[in-house]
Amino acid sequence: MNAVQRFIRSKVLLLTAAILIAAMCLSVLVQSQSQAALNRTVDENSRGLYDVLVQAKAPSGSLMQPEIANGSGGISFEQLEAIRKLSGTSVAAPISLVSRVTQNLESPRLDAMDYLGYNAGLAGTATADQAAGATAPDQWPAAESVLGDETRKYRLTASAVSSDGVSEQTLFKSTAEGTLGKARLVEEQTAGGSSIRIAAPADETGIKFPAPAGGSEHNLFNLSVSLPMAPEITESVVAVDPAAERALLGSAGDFLSPLEKAPPADARDAGAVGRYLEGLFTNGISLDELEEGPDFLGVKLKYWAPLMTQYQQAKRNGQLTDDSQAIPLIVRSGTSLDLKYNVKIEEIDDAGKVVKDVGTVSRSLDKDYLPFVSKDPFVLSWPGSTDHSSLLGSSGNFNQGLYTPATWSTDFAAAPKYTDGEAAANGAEEKTAVPGEWVTVNRLPEKSANGTPVDQTQREPVDERSYRENLETGEQAAAPLAMVYGTFDPASVAAAAGDVNKLPLGGYDPTPFTLVKDAAGNEVPATELEPSLSATGLASQSAGAITDYYGLAAARGYTENASVIDAVRVRAKAPGSWKEAQPDVERLAGEIREMGLEATIVAGSAREDASIFVPGYSKDDAGKESALGTVQQSWVRQNAAEAVTGSLSGTNITLLFLTLCGAALLTGASTVSYIRKRRSEAGTLRAMGWTQGRIRRWVLEEFGVGAVLLAVAGIVLSLASWSLSTALVSASVLVLYAAAAFFAAQQLRHRDEIDQEPQHDERLIPVDSPLTFANRQLSTNKFNTLSLAVAVGVFGAAAGGLAALLIDIPRAAGASALSGLAAASVALPSILLALAGVAVGLVLTLVTGRFELNAKRQYLGILEAMGWNPDMLRQVRLFENALVGTVALPLGVLGALGIGLLLAPYAALWAGVAGLVAVLCWIPIATKVVQ
Repeated sequence: MNAVQRFIRSKVLLLTAAILIAAMCLSVLVQSQSQAALNRTVDENSRGLYDVLVQAKAPSGSLMQPEIANGSGGISFEQLEAIRKLSGTSVAAPISLVSRVTQNLESPRLDAMDYLGYNAGLAGTATADQAAGATAPDQWPAAESVLGDETRKYRLTASAVSSDGVSEQTLFKSTAEGTLGKARLVEEQTAGGSSIRIAAPADETGIKFPAPAGGSEHNLFNLSVSLPMAPEITESVVAVDPAAERALLGSAGDFLSPLEKAPPADARDAGAVGRYLEGLFTNGISLDELEEGPDFLGVKLKYWAPLMTQYQQAKRNGQLTDDSQAIPLIVRSGTSLDLKYNVKIEEIDDAGKVVKDVGTVSRSLDKDYLPFVSKDPFVLSWPGSTDHSSLLGSSGNFNQGLYTPATWSTDFAAAPKYTDGEAAANGAEEKTAVPGEWVTVNRLPEKSANGTPVDQTQREPVDERSYRENLETGEQAAAPLAMVYGTFDPASVAAAAGDVNKLPLGGYDPTPFTLVKDAAGNEVPATELEPSLSATGLASQSAGAITDYYGLAAARGYTENASVIDAVRVRAKAPGSWKEAQPDVERLAGEIREMGLEATIVAGSAREDASIFVPGYSKDDAGKESALGTVQQSWVRQNAAEAVTGSLSGTNITLLFLTLCGAALLTGASTVSYIRKRRSEAGTLRAMGWTQGRIRRWVLEEFGVGAVLLAVAGIVLSLASWSLSTALVSASVLVLYAAAAFFAAQQLRHRDEIDQEPQHDERLIPVDSPLTFANRQLSTNKFNTLSLAVAVGVFGAAAGGLAALLIDIPRAAGASALSGLAAASVALPSILLALAGVAVGLVLTLVTGRFELNAKRQYLGILEAMGWNPDMLRQVRLFENALVGTVALPLGVLGALGIGLLLAPYAALWAGVAGLVAVLCWIPIATKVVQ
């Protein structure tokens, strides 16, 4: 017979080669799918809204802070134009932090329903134009009120509470008392006829809180009680080029279109704009204009009324000068500031004893709040009240709003600073925030809107820790006048910026802080920090407003072009994924660096949580400072895509190598054990005159058939996957198979078999139990026992190594969001690959164990004839495998530990445990299968 026929006849060589080839095909297929899923995941999530971040001075390190609009400036408009003229530039969008803006909210009020019903003298003209939404007179409901016919004495307790997400702080608590009752309509005779007025009960004293709060008054629908002023609110303002920003954001940036229509710098005189707004009021305005806002150079000024009153107030206070400029703004819709206003209402007797607890009403700043122009942010309703003011129809936007002009300041406006700490095993970095000065908030203005002094004793100022520094400014800026052109939703902008590949836009897309550990380092439930009243702490909300660079110049006092651009976000013209665009992006970044600027390539970056320790966060009454603990914030990991692809690709290849090379080693162990059974054939050939070398060549020819099959399979798989790693692994498998063949051929030296068993030898193990019989059988066949033990040990070591690699995938992937997504994409294929390796190894060890099956069945039959019952025979098989496992256990555990230390040091201990479990699991499986 030729070598091929002998190879097929041997069955064992054919079976082991077939198992190894099947393992190669399956493993390469799974590994290729895993690599494809990894590449697809990385490509889809590694290119954000821009490719290069340009700054005058970029921070060191590969983890980038999200606050890129930090007020540092350093980039001139000439450099911006030069960047835009580069051939590889598609979009270059500048952004800068302008300043902080502080504004007092209008005095809150409590409305108690005291609806008097329809009266032509009071509501007739308002209901005449029902096209504006007014209700017809005959459809007005009957009068109703939450107040009694007789006056009653009430105590109102107003308070404001603010929270940073960790603890609450009561900012003030003020109480006022007085009598209230139902109003009535009074008709009075005048020279021209009669008039109708609303009169309070004769014995009503009303309720008056300390200045600047007013008193209480009745109107057609309510009794309104003026409440203590709410704490002042501080916002930040950023500047952009609206056209470039829209190009960067796409359709998500359409909210900036009104800002593109803003007048040039020489047409923004605050006095002229204010007089125009006053003229709208004095000259009359149509209902359509009242609803949509009057047209101002192509923009509907929806919020013109609060702006007009702010202009008038600023003019009365002498804040506006001839140099004051109007600043066009797109303001944020809603707020994440946690500020709650409460009013507790109690009915009391003359002695001050509570007769009835009417209830407590609360109101928080929410999505309806608009910086600079918000209408009625703290209007509270008396329990049981119904708002009937809609009976008069829509009043457009001429309602109560923020009448107090804003105060612009660059103090404590810069981005926080951090010092570097240690790095975790997965690359995650630790930081420490650098605390700054204490900032006093919760102050009251010295004078109210009408110029009267304010009672300062009703409120205690509060100190908040600042983590920011002051910004540089130009000349002393004249007080600007805000002009609100529109609103934007920060959540929509954040959604357009992406998730895994999210890059910081700067200011109007804030990144939250989440508290994860207390000051002692103990883990706490994840709690998101809320921004502070002063806006100088770590946590900040989206910028309250967005303006253009003319607005920045007016707010910061610059009269000439200055290097005020904090950052330029540049998108390259190169299409495709981050990898395809990488050469063009690197060339573009190099050209920008030649201008003397720092260009950070952010294509291929991903967000990553940085752990930040926050010291000196609060202090007690004695002035002792306390740390907050550790917070997490999403920063940007540069080159995350390349790092993730490299590490997980390496893990994939290592899994493939370990799976197939482990299978090849087990195939070799099986082959060596099988070849020893063919010594009798070698003896016959030796007797026929064959030399030892010829006998070896005769056997190696059979192995050559298997090697050829493996080589063909390796070539086909390498060409199909077009992967160098597949070719190298296939070559390694072929080398191991060939080495096992040569070693097996060395075992064919023929020796005459002589029965050397003595008849009377005290060293013989007496057979008195299944355990001693199993021990004697294994001792008698030492080579086969050791071969099987080595095979089982290799199986355990391979299983431990595979387990270590799987466990180490999250650490190897890194700490970025892309790492988690990529690790999840390869997790299932990697598990399948590892399970395939374990399954192949288990099958090959079972094949090795079957080489002595006939001999085992023979002596088990003799034992059965001697009267051994089935349980005893089953115990013999179990003890044989258990003893083999005992010999294999050190090899499996130590081999797994070694592989773990070499390939995945952080999971080496788990590798040893997995190797131990694999060997222990082999024992019952082999007992059940090989019988």
